[in-house]
Amino acid sequence: MSETRTVSLHVSSGVSSQNAEIISVKETPKGRPRSSPGLYLIKTGSAYMFQMRLPKTIAGDVKRPIRIGLGVIPKPEARKIADRLAAIAREKFERIELAMSKANDDERGFWPLMEDMLGGNVDGIDEDAKGTRAWQAVTMGLKSALYDISKPPPPPTAEEENNFAMMRGLMRIAQEKARKDAGEAYNKELGDHAELLARRLVERAKDGPASMLTPPLESGSQGKGKISARVGLVSANVETEADKDRRYVERGSSEKPLFSTAASQYLAQRVNAMVKPSNDINTAEMRLNLFVELIGDHPIDRYTPADLQAFINLATFWPPEKKDRPSDLTAREIIDSNREFTKGRIAKNTLQNGYMGVIKPVFSYAAAQHAFDNPVKNVALKYSSNAVEAIPAEPLSAKKLTKLFQTCVQSPYIDDVMLPLLGLLTSRRLGLLTHLVGTDIKEKFDGIWVAEVAGIATVGGNWVRRPIKTTESGRYFVLHNFLVEIGYVDWARKQGNNFLFPQLTSLVDPARTASSYMRRLFDKAGIKDTAGERFHSLRGDYITQARADKTIGERERRMQAGHALGGDDHNKYGWQTLTESEAEMFAKIPLNPKIDFSMFRGLDFDRLAQARRRVKDR
Repeated sequence: MSETRTVSLHVSSGVSSQNAEIISVKETPKGRPRSSPGLYLIKTGSAYMFQMRLPKTIAGDVKRPIRIGLGVIPKPEARKIADRLAAIAREKFERIELAMSKANDDERGFWPLMEDMLGGNVDGIDEDAKGTRAWQAVTMGLKSALYDISKPPPPPTAEEENNFAMMRGLMRIAQEKARKDAGEAYNKELGDHAELLARRLVERAKDGPASMLTPPLESGSQGKGKISARVGLVSANVETEADKDRRYVERGSSEKPLFSTAASQYLAQRVNAMVKPSNDINTAEMRLNLFVELIGDHPIDRYTPADLQAFINLATFWPPEKKDRPSDLTAREIIDSNREFTKGRIAKNTLQNGYMGVIKPVFSYAAAQHAFDNPVKNVALKYSSNAVEAIPAEPLSAKKLTKLFQTCVQSPYIDDVMLPLLGLLTSRRLGLLTHLVGTDIKEKFDGIWVAEVAGIATVGGNWVRRPIKTTESGRYFVLHNFLVEIGYVDWARKQGNNFLFPQLTSLVDPARTASSYMRRLFDKAGIKDTAGERFHSLRGDYITQARADKTIGERERRMQAGHALGGDDHNKYGWQTLTESEAEMFAKIPLNPKIDFSMFRGLDFDRLAQARRRVKDR
């Protein structure tokens, strides 16, 4: 039996338009009118089906909606299930959109999340493929959620209640021990005797199961929080298991490859995707080998979240400087020598995005290649308060910017002279500016010059890949008229299909080297008051200056800076690049009168570009 349906798109005011386009189906009226199933629902015969579209921000060219069959059930029940599935879907849409928009930004914390959610390594795949993976990830997640909704677990038996009580006790002991190990305030009665209390708790559960239903962990204390067996198991397991030497923990047999083999395969595919060698691979090799040395080389599918937590616990004491890691010592000996942090503290960002940013993708890649469930997918790790927190960029005063520019123009090297000025007048990332080519510079509108940096460019007759971190970074950005006035735009165009900073781009890792040079330049200019005053501050100064200009809106500032467009779907309609009138505002934005820019006039750009760095300046 079939029915004719008319499908119409419709956005409900009660749902964030960032998250989804809601599909509403209304029956074609024939004779007696029939009521609509409502939002997110369609009816095929006597059965209901949940239906929802991916938002445009993550869909790419994927047009098909997500459809989940609910079966023949009463309409009120179908309505409740559809509402619950829609809420779950919107949460997943937000996480995927956030991962896609920020994964490759300077803060790379969302890239591992992207790989965990969409499955396998997403580095290098196009937007349409990401849309397909997003569709698959959300569809599978909703099917799993539907199973939990339609088949809730039965009430726990007395034996299960006993086990839950024991787990609550173990969880509390484990939490206090973790606080003690992290140097935080803790319950001394529990934290100082954790092993003994845990052993007694297990023995008590075996000897008198009924007494476990109200476990008195300490005098006058009884937990009143919401209990989740799944959370309790994971928390207790991670905290207690992570204390063991994971190299010798007994694991089940497996036919899957060892971690070392899977990691080598993962690195190989990264190398194959590169145009030229990168120090990133050497760094990744070091970090992966450290993981194997500390945790052991086991079959890739036999690791657990406790292995990652154990690695973090140990790596917290890893000296940040290579000179403090003698090659004649083992990794554990090096760690033991820095238990009091006499050789410095590693940054939390290095652990979270550096080490985990290469370790977790190995599991994602291997799971897709060798057909097994990723054992560390979506694991939540605890980082010690002893790890150094990231320092946010801070603004630079007009006085310091003038001192910086005075130091810039005294340098014989074009990267020292021009990169800080370009950073301030364009708000673009250092890595992208380093890879500018003469042919990127174009007169987009009458008298308005822009730079448009494609991911692949022809340089000196060869194809090269450039570090375009996000899709938004590929939008053209406006060059301030001051760059035209000092002759830099004209000189840059004459370079044709050659790099504008050839001394940097001839190196193995231009962006990282440029960052090192800029730090050195800031130090030479005497900008040493705080670690937050650095090259990235120039981006913030430009965006702040643009924000002060009331004629420039948030949407335009985001496009100029290469950020994803925020706001609702309405804000994302229209041109995805700056219009002529918008570009003109950025080309003519007033320069800060407190900064002396005149020192950039009369520069010999040919001479600066030809200068070779001396060994002492590298």
